[in-house]
Amino acid sequence: MTPIERLCTALSGLPEVQESFSRFGARRNPAWSVSGREFAHLHTDDRLDLRLPRPAQAALRSDPKAHFRKSASEWLELEFRTADDVERLIALAGEAWAAARAAKH
Repeated sequence: MTPIERLCTALSGLPEVQESFSRFGARRNPAWSVSGREFAHLHTDDRLDLRLPRPAQAALRSDPKAHFRKSASEWLELEFRTADDVERLIALAGEAWAAARAAKH
């Protein structure tokens, strides 16, 4: 299984997740939502955008694979290339999933 296949399978396997196309960006990239709130979407085959809480983002400030926007945003773009990168993103996606689910309950 390729890194992107592993990531997509894991995201789709989270409880109550719906896969669709992102409402963000010009391209129709795969996206994952819970309770109607998008928490992840692909930008490219090696970049995932996660809607992460501020404390989780702060912990990634020194990570060279984390790409922050110029202005404040809930979204953080993360590079992935290896199986280890993907496993780390799956854990972070769990945080994004939990925050999205909590925001709607």
